[in-house]
Amino acid sequence: METLMPKFLGVGFPVLMSAVQFAAVRRPAATVVLFALAAGAMEDALSSLPAATSASYFLGLAALVRWSGMPRAAALFSYPVYQLWVFIWTGNSGGGVFGHVLLALPVGIATALVVELALGWAGRKAAVDEEG
Repeated sequence: METLMPKFLGVGFPVLMSAVQFAAVRRPAATVVLFALAAGAMEDALSSLPAATSASYFLGLAALVRWSGMPRAAALFSYPVYQLWVFIWTGNSGGGVFGHVLLALPVGIATALVVELALGWAGRKAAVDEEG
């Protein structure tokens, strides 16, 4: 879904990152670690990034969101910081790194909100956290 969505002035929608943030707060730690590594590896493959660029960031982000006590505040700046992280590792932002960082803030917030609502709804419909 992430690669099929259009880019907003060169900045994509961080669906996988938002899903990792959602899982970091609601799932067991072992599940979050595996999910963050898998989502990061998929992001690296989809974006043709060097190995473990996104995986390492997603893992660190999941730990920060899970144990900071402020998951929404951590999620607020996660996508702009990710834009800097990718620029540091690749040296290429596909435009201007500062423009991407500025655009990443509203795009990341909107995506995180939509992903949280969608995954929360899907989890309730599938009765993910129900006990038998």
